[in-house]
Amino acid sequence: MDVWSELSKAVYPPWLSGATRIVVRPDLKAATMAFARALEESHLRYDLGFVRSFAASLAAKPFAILTGLSGSGKTQIALQFGNWLGHERVKLVAVRPDWTGSDALFGYEDALQETKDGRRAWYVPPALEFMLKAARDPEWPYLLILDEMNLAHVERYFADVLSGMESGAPCLPNVALEGNGVWRVVPEGPRELRFPPNLFIVGTVNVDETTYMFSPKVLDRANTLEFRVSTDDLADDLRRPVPCEPGPAELVKGFLAIATDPDWHVNNPHPQKEEISSRLRDLHRILSQFGFEFGHRVFRESLRFAAMLAAAGEPSVEAALDAIVMQKILPRLHGNRRRLEPVLEAVGYFAFSLEAPPSRAGETRFDPLNPPDGQGGPRLPRSFAKVQRMTANLRANQFASFAE
Repeated sequence: MDVWSELSKAVYPPWLSGATRIVVRPDLKAATMAFARALEESHLRYDLGFVRSFAASLAAKPFAILTGLSGSGKTQIALQFGNWLGHERVKLVAVRPDWTGSDALFGYEDALQETKDGRRAWYVPPALEFMLKAARDPEWPYLLILDEMNLAHVERYFADVLSGMESGAPCLPNVALEGNGVWRVVPEGPRELRFPPNLFIVGTVNVDETTYMFSPKVLDRANTLEFRVSTDDLADDLRRPVPCEPGPAELVKGFLAIATDPDWHVNNPHPQKEEISSRLRDLHRILSQFGFEFGHRVFRESLRFAAMLAAAGEPSVEAALDAIVMQKILPRLHGNRRRLEPVLEAVGYFAFSLEAPPSRAGETRFDPLNPPDGQGGPRLPRSFAKVQRMTANLRANQFASFAE
């Protein structure tokens, strides 16, 4: 063992009296398995493959959207992951329908308070207080959960967060709590802080007549995971969940080290990166025919996710592609039947055979609801099942989107 290399990873040098030495362990597979065990101990049951996708999604990108049936476990897995990071480093904020601007997250100058040294007071909502806490504690990961994220127009209240997260430009008001209990702008220093790289955001989504759809620019910047409950999942010995214990400090810090390394996937690519890249280019060509193609961001983040998924313990090419299509491609598809049906047929063919559909004139169109027999089933089963459900909704209602 290289002693000096190990010491360089220590958060506290061991020669400091009373300090606790924590050696960072950037092992995504060990972290994922530790979190999966914590879920079981909390009386929660999730498929291990789904837990891997969830962990890999947040490691690849600090913003995830969880959608699906109410009561299917969306908020619970996010809360428990936050507890696994540390009980004091997770915050759940309920989104309100009256959130119409960035002040819902970032606050505003409080004109009702007296000024001090020319500085106005600042109203700090719980979300901003938590983000500032994360910004001033960069050694540890923090998780902010926006519950029922689409009860308000996401683009209106979340635009500044998305911009700061993507560009790295300062966006967070640089305010601090003073001795009299009033928040004010810090007198010396920048007026705004950069979005904390150690802050992860998970939004939960339900779809009904009181909620709003997401725009493609929001979906482009997130991994969208769908929760479903099968009949076999309805076990009669399920108990009320309890908060899980914090994970091992070395794995928690290791997860943060991986997630905040922008070149981690370049230095640790998926073992079959070339095949995944080739298949994604095939899918891009398919979608380009209909005006639904994706850009550089989706391609880069898909390769990063595939690398994270392999590191989490799932090296299969088809598993990676299945998750990518489900999380990055299908959420962007919505529209009326005339526009969307040929797209779903083409993507369905790709998910079924992992090939581009034939383009020769006179070829029979592929019907996702009546796939050919005797071919061993779809290559990307979750994506193909989703295409089938979207196609059925499209034919029944003349309109379909990813959210059901």
